[in-house]
Amino acid sequence: MTGPGVTDRWGVTCADLGASVLAPNGTLVSVFGDTFAGGRVGQGDWRSPVILIGTGDAGHRIRYERAGGADADYARQLWHYRHREPAGRLDRGAISTVIPSDLLRVDQLLYLHTIVNRGFGNVAWTEIWRSADSGVSWHNLGTKFPARLHRGHAQCWSWDYDPDDGWVYVVSTGFQRDKGVILRRVRPADIGDPAKYSGWGYRGGRRAWGRTPVPITPAGETWGELSLRRLAGGTWVLGGFVSSRYALGYRVLHSPTAELAGAPLQLPVIGSSWDDEDHRGSRVAQLYGGYVLPGSRVDRTGGVGLMVSQWNTAHGWPYRVMQFRATLLSGDTIL
Repeated sequence: MTGPGVTDRWGVTCADLGASVLAPNGTLVSVFGDTFAGGRVGQGDWRSPVILIGTGDAGHRIRYERAGGADADYARQLWHYRHREPAGRLDRGAISTVIPSDLLRVDQLLYLHTIVNRGFGNVAWTEIWRSADSGVSWHNLGTKFPARLHRGHAQCWSWDYDPDDGWVYVVSTGFQRDKGVILRRVRPADIGDPAKYSGWGYRGGRRAWGRTPVPITPAGETWGELSLRRLAGGTWVLGGFVSSRYALGYRVLHSPTAELAGAPLQLPVIGSSWDDEDHRGSRVAQLYGGYVLPGSRVDRTGGVGLMVSQWNTAHGWPYRVMQFRATLLSGDTIL
């Protein structure tokens, strides 16, 4: 979905991540992380985050048509800051990069959660931006979420809105890929108020809202990029990059609060070495990301669309996003 001859016309030659939502105007909006205009990581204009807008979904190839921002012909950084590594531990003004977590749509609005870094993996805070024009322009809600919130489990987010009960459900983990996943919820009107988020924790030995959130994932499972999506029929998919398995893993749930022990972890795409790579066989070298695309359906062969990132850290290329089709099964279906 990105790379030379695909998205370089917008200066998106090297890019990763690609979380996507269907915008109110019917277009597909995708957000990318560290993006370079040159042919490998570190070459050319460095921006993050950037937006591309186009068409496509889980069953159709994605084709981008314009960039987000004021310049439709070039994917400029959504807001101004200078990429600068901190000069030392006390350098509080440096921002090395801002990494996007995930996009959310609630009615006519889009929201973007981002991770502000001072040195790679050293999260300074996270924040939320909003778009009222289907992903073209973005405005900061003005709230910073501390990096240490919930013992560092609230740095990398994914979220979706349930119109049946009016809540936005938020799963999150640490940016360092060494933690499990916690669950919170918030009303759409309160997205910018950290005090209004309710955690899924324990009360009297039972799970309940309004408690300090504790991991919902099994002990020993660690996660990176996350993807929580409500699909047709009220079915939910929770997954992304499961770092403890070096794979893209997902669970099909009837509710965000469903006990994960009753939903097996499905691994439709697994990591491999560069010598053993086989995309048709679902083996991808140095993979991550794994965002679920709009239009995904479980219990259908190839019914789930995934945005899969790949980065050859030794050479700086490939560094790209690819579109995969995968099959995820609910607990009572055999294909």
